[in-house]
Amino acid sequence: MLIGDKGGDLNMNYDPNLTLCGRMATQTVDLTFQLWQYKYSTRATVGGNCTGMDVIDAAIGFAFDHIIGGDDYAAITMVDDSGKLCECVDTDGREVDWLREMLVKAEIVDIQPKEKKV
Repeated sequence: MLIGDKGGDLNMNYDPNLTLCGRMATQTVDLTFQLWQYKYSTRATVGGNCTGMDVIDAAIGFAFDHIIGGDDYAAITMVDDSGKLCECVDTDGREVDWLREMLVKAEIVDIQPKEKKV
């Protein structure tokens, strides 16, 4: 089965020229984290001249920086198909690695050239 067979946008033009020779682009990444049947999905925007897995890794870092938690921990609330909630807490202080271990889906859904300042 091809990756795009599940409904991905095969018409997106992932133009490598947008990030070559010092050019910058803004990329949008959809991320899904999961434990058991509970899921948490978010969308992250990454700017710069990186591509592929580097963009996804930066998106995970962006997601971690924007989750809610206390002063000493991070937490996300996941939900299952029936609406039951599961709070997932980074009690070990593993930070971004804590999220990486729960990542089940990552997709770059858009890339746009950075607007030039006039």
